[in-house]
Amino acid sequence: MRHYSMFHPLYLAFYSKSLYKDVAKSWKGTGLAYLLLLLALAWIPVMIAFHFDLSREIAREAPPIVNQVPKVTITKGEVSVDAPVPYIIIEPKTGAQLMVIDTSGRIASPNQTQALVLLTKKQIFVKKERQAETRIYDLSQIESLSIDRERVNGWVEAFRKWFAFSAYPFTVIGLFIYRLVQMLIYALVGMIFANIVKANLEYVTLVRLAAVSITPVIILNAVRRMLDISVPYIGLLSFLIAMGYLFFAVKASAEQEAGQAM
Repeated sequence: MRHYSMFHPLYLAFYSKSLYKDVAKSWKGTGLAYLLLLLALAWIPVMIAFHFDLSREIAREAPPIVNQVPKVTITKGEVSVDAPVPYIIIEPKTGAQLMVIDTSGRIASPNQTQALVLLTKKQIFVKKERQAETRIYDLSQIESLSIDRERVNGWVEAFRKWFAFSAYPFTVIGLFIYRLVQMLIYALVGMIFANIVKANLEYVTLVRLAAVSITPVIILNAVRRMLDISVPYIGLLSFLIAMGYLFFAVKASAEQEAGQAM
Protein backbone atom coordinates (compact mmCIF):
# COMPACT_ATOMS: atom_id res chain seq x y z
CA MET A 1 0.00 0.00 0.00
CA ARG A 2 1.31 3.43 -0.94
CA HIS A 3 1.85 5.70 2.08
CA TYR A 4 3.09 8.91 0.45
CA SER A 5 1.60 11.10 -2.28
CA MET A 6 3.53 13.01 -4.95
CA PHE A 7 3.56 16.08 -2.71
CA HIS A 8 5.35 14.45 0.23
CA PRO A 9 8.80 14.20 -1.44
CA LEU A 10 8.87 18.00 -1.83
CA TYR A 11 10.12 18.09 1.77
CA LEU A 12 10.56 14.46 2.88
CA ALA A 13 13.12 13.77 0.14
CA PHE A 14 15.64 15.77 2.17
CA TYR A 15 15.75 13.27 5.04
CA SER A 16 13.14 10.48 5.08
CA LYS A 17 14.21 6.86 4.64
CA SER A 18 10.61 5.70 4.84
CA LEU A 19 9.75 7.90 1.83
CA TYR A 20 12.41 6.30 -0.34
CA LYS A 21 11.36 2.83 0.85
CA ASP A 22 7.78 3.62 -0.17
CA VAL A 23 8.88 5.00 -3.55
CA ALA A 24 10.83 1.80 -4.25
CA LYS A 25 8.17 -0.62 -3.02
CA SER A 26 4.76 0.97 -3.55
CA TRP A 27 5.05 3.64 -6.24
CA LYS A 28 4.50 2.62 -9.85
CA GLY A 29 6.02 3.74 -13.13
CA THR A 30 9.11 5.86 -13.70
CA GLY A 31 8.25 8.92 -11.62
CA LEU A 32 7.85 11.21 -14.64
CA ALA A 33 4.61 12.71 -13.32
CA TYR A 34 6.34 13.54 -10.05
CA LEU A 35 9.31 15.07 -11.86
CA LEU A 36 7.01 17.31 -13.91
CA LEU A 37 5.11 18.37 -10.77
CA LEU A 38 8.37 19.12 -8.96
CA LEU A 39 9.75 21.30 -11.75
CA ALA A 40 6.44 23.10 -12.27
CA LEU A 41 6.19 24.02 -8.58
CA ALA A 42 9.89 24.76 -8.02
CA TRP A 43 10.08 27.20 -10.92
CA ILE A 44 6.99 29.25 -10.05
CA PRO A 45 8.85 31.46 -7.52
CA VAL A 46 11.91 31.58 -9.81
CA MET A 47 9.87 32.92 -12.70
CA ILE A 48 8.05 35.38 -10.44
CA ALA A 49 11.40 36.73 -9.24
CA PHE A 50 12.60 36.86 -12.85
CA HIS A 51 9.45 38.76 -13.83
CA PHE A 52 10.02 41.47 -11.22
CA ASP A 53 13.74 41.76 -12.04
CA LEU A 54 13.01 42.01 -15.76
CA SER A 55 10.20 44.49 -15.18
CA ARG A 56 12.44 46.78 -13.11
CA GLU A 57 15.24 46.56 -15.67
CA ILE A 58 12.98 47.41 -18.60
CA ALA A 59 11.26 50.24 -16.70
CA ARG A 60 14.70 51.75 -16.03
CA GLU A 61 16.46 51.15 -19.33
CA ALA A 62 13.76 51.26 -22.02
CA PRO A 63 12.30 54.82 -21.83
CA PRO A 64 15.50 56.70 -22.84
CA ILE A 65 15.74 54.48 -25.93
CA VAL A 66 12.04 54.39 -26.80
CA ASN A 67 11.85 58.18 -26.58
CA GLN A 68 14.30 58.40 -29.49
CA VAL A 69 12.08 56.42 -31.86
CA PRO A 70 10.79 58.53 -34.77
CA LYS A 71 7.69 57.79 -36.80
CA VAL A 72 8.57 55.24 -39.47
CA THR A 73 6.11 54.44 -42.26
CA ILE A 74 6.39 51.61 -44.76
CA THR A 75 4.21 51.95 -47.83
CA LYS A 76 4.36 49.34 -50.61
CA GLY A 77 7.73 48.13 -49.35
CA GLU A 78 9.38 51.56 -49.09
CA VAL A 79 10.39 53.26 -45.85
CA SER A 80 9.90 56.89 -44.96
CA VAL A 81 10.75 58.60 -41.68
CA ASP A 82 9.66 61.93 -40.18
CA ALA A 83 13.18 62.93 -39.16
CA PRO A 84 16.41 63.99 -40.89
CA VAL A 85 18.43 61.04 -42.13
CA PRO A 86 20.63 59.32 -41.31
CA TYR A 87 18.80 59.09 -37.99
CA ILE A 88 20.69 57.35 -35.18
CA ILE A 89 19.26 55.77 -32.03
CA ILE A 90 21.90 55.41 -29.33
CA GLU A 91 22.30 53.72 -25.98
CA PRO A 92 22.26 56.75 -23.65
CA LYS A 93 24.71 55.43 -21.07
CA THR A 94 27.47 54.39 -23.46
CA GLY A 95 26.67 56.35 -26.60
CA ALA A 96 26.80 53.13 -28.62
CA GLN A 97 24.75 53.09 -31.81
CA LEU A 98 21.79 50.75 -31.59
CA MET A 99 19.99 51.57 -34.83
CA VAL A 100 20.58 53.69 -37.90
CA ILE A 101 17.72 54.73 -40.18
CA ASP A 102 18.82 56.03 -43.58
CA THR A 103 16.48 56.20 -46.55
CA SER A 104 18.82 58.46 -48.51
CA GLY A 105 21.21 55.71 -49.59
CA ARG A 106 24.26 57.27 -47.96
CA ILE A 107 24.43 54.37 -45.52
CA ALA A 108 23.38 51.34 -47.52
CA SER A 109 25.43 48.59 -45.89
CA PRO A 110 25.81 47.44 -42.26
CA ASN A 111 29.56 47.63 -42.82
CA GLN A 112 29.23 51.42 -42.90
CA THR A 113 27.96 51.64 -39.34
CA GLN A 114 28.61 50.08 -35.94
CA ALA A 115 24.89 49.93 -35.16
CA LEU A 116 23.28 46.55 -34.61
CA VAL A 117 20.33 47.46 -36.86
CA LEU A 118 20.29 49.37 -40.14
CA LEU A 119 17.00 50.34 -41.74
CA THR A 120 17.27 51.50 -45.34
CA LYS A 121 14.60 52.46 -47.85
CA LYS A 122 13.78 48.85 -48.75
CA GLN A 123 15.64 46.58 -46.34
CA ILE A 124 16.49 46.04 -42.70
CA PHE A 125 19.86 44.61 -41.64
CA VAL A 126 20.28 43.00 -38.23
CA LYS A 127 23.74 42.12 -36.93
CA LYS A 128 24.17 39.22 -34.55
CA GLU A 129 26.28 40.74 -31.80
CA ARG A 130 28.29 37.63 -30.92
CA GLN A 131 28.46 36.16 -34.40
CA ALA A 132 29.98 37.39 -37.63
CA GLU A 133 26.60 37.28 -39.29
CA THR A 134 24.10 39.82 -40.58
CA ARG A 135 20.53 38.95 -41.43
CA ILE A 136 18.79 40.85 -44.21
CA TYR A 137 15.02 41.29 -44.31
CA ASP A 138 13.36 42.51 -47.47
CA LEU A 139 10.42 44.87 -46.90
CA SER A 140 8.86 44.60 -50.34
CA GLN A 141 5.96 42.45 -49.12
CA ILE A 142 4.82 45.02 -46.57
CA GLU A 143 1.90 46.96 -48.03
CA SER A 144 1.35 49.38 -45.17
CA LEU A 145 2.86 49.70 -41.70
CA SER A 146 3.39 52.59 -39.33
CA ILE A 147 5.63 52.49 -36.26
CA ASP A 148 6.01 55.32 -33.80
CA ARG A 149 7.09 55.94 -30.23
CA GLU A 150 3.69 55.07 -28.76
CA ARG A 151 3.47 51.76 -30.59
CA VAL A 152 6.98 50.72 -29.61
CA ASN A 153 6.26 51.67 -26.01
CA GLY A 154 3.16 49.45 -26.15
CA TRP A 155 5.27 46.53 -27.37
CA VAL A 156 7.82 47.10 -24.62
CA GLU A 157 5.10 47.24 -21.98
CA ALA A 158 3.50 44.04 -23.22
CA PHE A 159 6.89 42.31 -23.19
CA ARG A 160 7.58 43.61 -19.68
CA LYS A 161 4.25 42.36 -18.35
CA TRP A 162 3.92 39.00 -20.05
CA PHE A 163 7.29 37.61 -21.16
CA ALA A 164 8.14 35.75 -17.94
CA PHE A 165 4.67 34.18 -17.72
CA SER A 166 4.62 33.13 -21.37
CA ALA A 167 8.15 31.70 -21.03
CA TYR A 168 7.24 29.64 -17.93
CA PRO A 169 5.72 26.56 -19.68
CA PHE A 170 8.55 26.40 -22.22
CA THR A 171 11.09 26.67 -19.40
CA VAL A 172 9.45 23.83 -17.49
CA ILE A 173 9.26 21.63 -20.60
CA GLY A 174 12.92 22.27 -21.42
CA LEU A 175 13.98 21.49 -17.87
CA PHE A 176 11.80 18.38 -17.84
CA ILE A 177 13.55 16.98 -20.93
CA TYR A 178 16.96 17.76 -19.41
CA ARG A 179 16.09 16.18 -16.07
CA LEU A 180 14.53 13.16 -17.77
CA VAL A 181 17.80 12.38 -19.53
CA GLN A 182 19.60 12.97 -16.24
CA MET A 183 17.27 10.54 -14.44
CA LEU A 184 17.95 7.79 -16.97
CA ILE A 185 21.71 8.24 -16.53
CA TYR A 186 21.49 8.46 -12.75
CA ALA A 187 19.52 5.23 -12.71
CA LEU A 188 22.51 3.51 -14.32
CA VAL A 189 24.67 4.83 -11.49
CA GLY A 190 21.96 3.58 -9.15
CA MET A 191 22.56 0.06 -10.49
CA ILE A 192 26.14 0.32 -9.25
CA PHE A 193 24.92 1.54 -5.86
CA ALA A 194 22.40 -1.33 -5.73
CA ASN A 195 25.21 -3.82 -6.40
CA ILE A 196 27.32 -2.28 -3.62
CA VAL A 197 24.57 -2.50 -0.98
CA LYS A 198 23.19 -5.76 -2.42
CA ALA A 199 19.74 -4.38 -3.22
CA ASN A 200 17.61 -6.19 -5.79
CA LEU A 201 16.13 -3.23 -7.65
CA GLU A 202 14.85 -3.11 -11.21
CA TYR A 203 15.96 -0.35 -13.54
CA VAL A 204 12.50 1.25 -13.61
CA THR A 205 12.56 1.40 -9.80
CA LEU A 206 15.96 3.08 -9.91
CA VAL A 207 14.63 5.64 -12.40
CA ARG A 208 11.81 6.38 -9.96
CA LEU A 209 14.24 6.69 -7.07
CA ALA A 210 16.45 8.96 -9.16
CA ALA A 211 13.46 11.24 -9.86
CA VAL A 212 12.79 11.62 -6.14
CA SER A 213 16.42 11.80 -5.04
CA ILE A 214 17.16 14.83 -7.23
CA THR A 215 14.40 16.74 -5.43
CA PRO A 216 16.81 18.47 -2.99
CA VAL A 217 19.05 19.58 -5.87
CA ILE A 218 16.17 20.99 -7.89
CA ILE A 219 14.66 22.84 -4.92
CA LEU A 220 18.00 24.21 -3.68
CA ASN A 221 18.93 25.36 -7.18
CA ALA A 222 15.54 27.03 -7.56
CA VAL A 223 16.08 28.91 -4.29
CA ARG A 224 19.59 29.87 -5.41
CA ARG A 225 18.29 31.23 -8.70
CA MET A 226 15.43 33.06 -7.05
CA LEU A 227 17.82 34.80 -4.63
CA ASP A 228 20.45 35.27 -7.35
CA ILE A 229 23.16 33.51 -5.34
CA SER A 230 26.33 32.50 -7.15
CA VAL A 231 27.88 29.19 -6.03
CA PRO A 232 31.28 28.07 -7.39
CA TYR A 233 31.31 24.72 -9.19
CA ILE A 234 27.52 24.46 -8.88
CA GLY A 235 27.32 21.72 -11.52
CA LEU A 236 29.76 19.45 -9.69
CA LEU A 237 28.21 20.24 -6.32
CA SER A 238 24.71 19.45 -7.61
CA PHE A 239 25.92 16.15 -9.03
CA LEU A 240 27.55 15.13 -5.73
CA ILE A 241 24.43 16.02 -3.74
CA ALA A 242 22.23 14.08 -6.16
CA MET A 243 24.52 11.05 -5.95
CA GLY A 244 24.52 11.25 -2.16
CA TYR A 245 20.73 11.20 -2.05
CA LEU A 246 20.51 8.47 -4.66
CA PHE A 247 22.85 6.26 -2.60
CA PHE A 248 20.75 7.10 0.48
CA ALA A 249 17.62 6.03 -1.42
CA VAL A 250 19.12 2.78 -2.69
CA LYS A 251 20.51 1.92 0.75
CA ALA A 252 17.12 2.57 2.36
CA SER A 253 15.55 0.19 -0.16
CA ALA A 254 18.17 -2.43 0.63
CA GLU A 255 17.42 -2.12 4.35
CA GLN A 256 13.74 -2.65 3.58
CA GLU A 257 14.53 -5.81 1.62
CA ALA A 258 16.71 -7.08 4.47
CA GLY A 259 13.94 -6.41 6.98
CA GLN A 260 11.41 -8.30 4.90
CA ALA A 261 13.78 -11.25 4.55
CA MET A 262 14.17 -11.64 8.31
